[in-house]
Parts: sequence; C-alpha cells; structure tokens
Amino acid sequence: MPNYLAISPKECEGLAWLPPQDVHFAAHNALVPLHAGELAKAASAMPLALVKEGREWKLVGVASLQSNHNLFIKDGKWLGQYRPQSLATWPFSVVNVGEKGVVTFDRDSGLLADDLNTPGAEPFFDNHGSPSHSLQAVLDVLKANHGKHRATQKALAALDTAQLIVPWPEHLLASLGMRIPGLHMVDETALAKLDDQAFLNLRSAQALPLAYALNLSLQQAHLLSRLARLNPGTAAVPEDLDTVFGNDDDEFTFDFDS
Repeated sequence: MPNYLAISPKECEGLAWLPPQDVHFAAHNALVPLHAGELAKAASAMPLALVKEGREWKLVGVASLQSNHNLFIKDGKWLGQYRPQSLATWPFSVVNVGEKGVVTFDRDSGLLADDLNTPGAEPFFDNHGSPSHSLQAVLDVLKANHGKHRATQKALAALDTAQLIVPWPEHLLASLGMRIPGLHMVDETALAKLDDQAFLNLRSAQALPLAYALNLSLQQAHLLSRLARLNPGTAAVPEDLDTVFGNDDDEFTFDFDS
C-alpha cells in the first residue's frame, strides 16, 4: 500500500524532494497508466489495454511481455516515441477525496529529503507557504490531467456497462508470448450491434474514441517482440531506434473543477 505524504505547508515543513533525473523508477513497471487525453500519441507508439483494479477498469500502456521489466526503458532512458505523462509527475499523485483531489508524495520513492540543504533537493514550499517553482510545475500538470483522468474513468464505466470489454485475443497473446494476465480490449462486433440508445450513451460518455484507439493500438504489439530481443535487460540499446520503431510509428487540496 502506498505510503503517502499529503502535500501541504504544514505536512512538508522542513522537508524537500529530489526531482528524478530519469525514468529508472519505472523500469520494473510492465504497465504504464494513461488517460484519454494521451490516446492519439500513445496509441501510435505502444499497445494499449484495459486492466481491472478492484472494481474499476484502468487504461494502461503495455510496456512488456512479462512482469517486472519495462521494455521501453533502458539505463533510465525512455526508448519509445511517446512518453506517458504519468512518468513526468512521479512520485506525486492525486488521491480523490469526494469532489476534490489531494496531492500526495510517495514516501517510499527514495526521493524525500528531511534536510533542506541536501544537495540537489528542492523545497516543497517557500518561507511564505507558497509552492516552490519546481512543485508548482508538477501541480500544474496534475491539475491539467485530473479532469482527463475522471473523463477516462467515465468512458471506461460506460464501456463496462455496455458489456463491451473483452480479453485480448488468444492468438495475439500466443503469438507474442505474452505472460501478463488480465489485458482487455473492446469487442467491436458487439459495439456494432448496440441499439441506438446504448450507442448514444457511449457517445455521451466520450467512450467511442477511446474504444477505437484502444483496439487500433494493438497494431503496435509487434514493438514488444522487437524490444524484447533488443532490450531483454542486459542488451545494449541500438544507436538507431528506427530499427525498432520504424519511421512511420512515429493535505493540500485543490478544487480541480474550478
């Protein structure tokens, strides 16, 4: 369970953080969180999937064929043509409390400093209790994305209600040698057979663009096989990444509704 620090002047008094210098922290994450605002770029750069977390479906980028090794990360560098936005805000995240979002920091990230004079550390707040420049930059991204995440969950709930979410095809899993369980997509045959009202419900929830982009992204699944050969964990990164991707694949609270 995450060990959260609520971001507020009181909770963060005397504390600082060390901004990550690369994305090494995600090197063992086979699935990368996404929101619907990233669909256009993410779907052309990696396969996407829906996975069940508790009672909710989540949109993720599939970054591996097995758990605990992100094929898109080598020596802390992201190899793909599109880097998911969740990587830019870690170790910060937003926890929903009613209609508001509480910005939190992962205490277990190894980036929390209890000495403001720690080399390279950035204070959370200045002497007046205002967010520091580096923290404000993160807050701006989190605030911009918060509504997009909520819209994504609304769209996924609509797809679930319409009973359109199905597992990835067995032939695709077998051809890739995929060992990550629970990957799902949208049943386009069932989607085409929906009655008018059900289809309008999906349209109202803005679920249709997500459904189509999700399934189209499976064309990028071949990247996982190619990266698995070139970046199994020890292999050197090719100098020309076109050999992999190709030229054409190119309690500090905020009212996020204001």
